[in-house]
Amino acid sequence: PTKPMLTTSYVHGTCNLPFTSKTVGQCLEESANLVPDKEAVVFVQDGVRKTFGQLKQEVDQLAAGLLAIGLKKGDRLGMWGPNMYEWVLVQFATAQAGIILVTVNPAYQHRELEFVLKKVGCKALIFPTKFKSQLYYDILKRICPELEQAIPGDLKSKCLPDLRSVIVIGSKPPGSYSFEEVFQAASASHREQLLSLQKKISCDDPINIQFTSGTTGNPKGATLTHHNIVNNGRFTGYRMGYHWRQIGYGMTENSPVTFQGFTLDEITRKTETVGYIGSHIEAKIVDPQTQLIQPLQTSGELLVRGYCVMRGYWNDEKKTKECITPEGWFRTGDIASLDEYGYCQILGRMNDMIIRGGENIYPAEIEEFLHTHPKVEEIQVIGVNDEKMGEEICACIRIKEGTECTAQEIKDYCKGQSKCTNFSTSFYFTDFSLQDTPLHNLCEGHAYDSHWEGM
Repeated sequence: PTKPMLTTSYVHGTCNLPFTSKTVGQCLEESANLVPDKEAVVFVQDGVRKTFGQLKQEVDQLAAGLLAIGLKKGDRLGMWGPNMYEWVLVQFATAQAGIILVTVNPAYQHRELEFVLKKVGCKALIFPTKFKSQLYYDILKRICPELEQAIPGDLKSKCLPDLRSVIVIGSKPPGSYSFEEVFQAASASHREQLLSLQKKISCDDPINIQFTSGTTGNPKGATLTHHNIVNNGRFTGYRMGYHWRQIGYGMTENSPVTFQGFTLDEITRKTETVGYIGSHIEAKIVDPQTQLIQPLQTSGELLVRGYCVMRGYWNDEKKTKECITPEGWFRTGDIASLDEYGYCQILGRMNDMIIRGGENIYPAEIEEFLHTHPKVEEIQVIGVNDEKMGEEICACIRIKEGTECTAQEIKDYCKGQSKCTNFSTSFYFTDFSLQDTPLHNLCEGHAYDSHWEGM
């Protein structure tokens, strides 16, 4: 946009490009028919290059193989591993067969792995032999000691009763299939079954469960459909002009991109905002207490509504209702503001917000200003308990090496320029990096330390 468009903090992305009802499988088939010899996937480090035609053939073969080992439409299959060609293959193959892919963080240890597999009832799990220091089979054995004695495809685990098939990329330890076995498992009848099944897959069917940890509690499984993912990718590519080096903003629950820059945006918009609202998506900034739309350039919680919003968290109605309003707005938990052109600036997280005497204070706004002080190397602002006001501001500061600084210097620097001058802000000066320090413990535990200065 080249002219101011907004009068309040609500924006709706319009676009001449309509929605598509295609599934992920239909999109791949269309590409394979149009440009079969064009490169689709390249993994330079592994020496893998596949054209759309090759990818489609291998996807169909693996999809039929998954049916051959007993998986059915609607079953959940976990993919636990790093970026690799097999990951792409599994994503498209599960989509072809109507199986729901569960994306498992490759860094998960046994407790996190147990939680997510049990939460969604995974029937199969695929992983490589190892990645860095992760020995995946050994980690799984801690949850399922029965695995070593199991018949492949017939695991009976007390801890994970839904898990039947374990598929290992690059080896075949006891109780598992090798990835190659499954890839070669299909007969002609399984390929016919796959063709029949694809006619029954709808764009509204779930395709992925992506776990997102947020800031507290156990991971939540965001359930996304073909419609979510295909259209989000389509509109994102359209905005980019298929140039994959643009800045964007989004989250797992929103498929994921909701705001995105244009290729011709000026440098300040590219560096200071997350871009303009995505096509066919609504967004608004609301006051966290009243839920009313904020004026332009005013901080509040960012809410998003549209086709991109997930179905919900898998098997977690309570968390879903907390995040998605009855009107369909998704609460991002991010503090943001909108300018008159509709560009969005992310300022922090709601969990970081300080409520002092009923007023909302956003640490990022104070941190951004204090970062301009010539002696400040690192700064992080938090809320600390206060009997009178509920919370007070604490600024934890690491000054630049070779310099000295006092609270009075910071106070003088803030005069007339920063919100923190109006409050009883305390300062804690530390020699340690704030990236590795538990700040609430630091501030509260050293309230009488010589490094602590109030104002």
